[in-house]
Amino acid sequence: MTEPTGPHPRSVYWRRRALAVAGSLVALIGVVWLVGALIGRGDPAPAVVRPSNPPSSAATPVVASSSSTTPPPTPVPPPSPTPPPGPPPPCDDAQVAVAAEVDKPSTPAGQPVRFTIVVSNTGPLPCAKEIGRKVRELVVTSADGVTRLWSSNDCFVTDGSEVRVMRPGERFTYGVQWPGSTSEPGCRRSSRLGAGDYLLTAVVGGKAGNPVIFRVT
Repeated sequence: MTEPTGPHPRSVYWRRRALAVAGSLVALIGVVWLVGALIGRGDPAPAVVRPSNPPSSAATPVVASSSSTTPPPTPVPPPSPTPPPGPPPPCDDAQVAVAAEVDKPSTPAGQPVRFTIVVSNTGPLPCAKEIGRKVRELVVTSADGVTRLWSSNDCFVTDGSEVRVMRPGERFTYGVQWPGSTSEPGCRRSSRLGAGDYLLTAVVGGKAGNPVIFRVT
């Protein structure tokens, strides 16, 4: 350590040095204490509060549907009627349909037109029916259906029997050429039919179909 020098006695300088060292120690101790105090005052860690009865986290069970979809049963068509043993019975009028057809809905005066009779079985079972020439007829009348103007039986042969076994839905057709004129029984006279609307009706075994309208121009 350097010896003190100056105008004062050496003891004075040593006391000053001792006081300076002591002050430094006191300051150092104070700094250490202050740092320790500051560290000791740090914020305490937050306490974790645990619930006494934690809520249940169990999920509501899902009930799976075990039902199965059963397809509806396929409809079974009713069995077809079985014909009785033996020959088919005669057809009732209710199960026989009679209709007239015109080849051309409109035709010039005096020109021939083809007319057709259609006979069919609309019933569920076969049946027998007389549909020969002697029971078939095509008739042309005025538009109001009052005046008879022409018949297929006036000038054509009406002989012949034709008994047919008619199956359900079966159709029989018979055509005739209409000359475009009027007629009388026995084919005595005829005249050209003038322009206008007329009705054609088919008759089989006394049963008439619905009239069909056609036009002469």
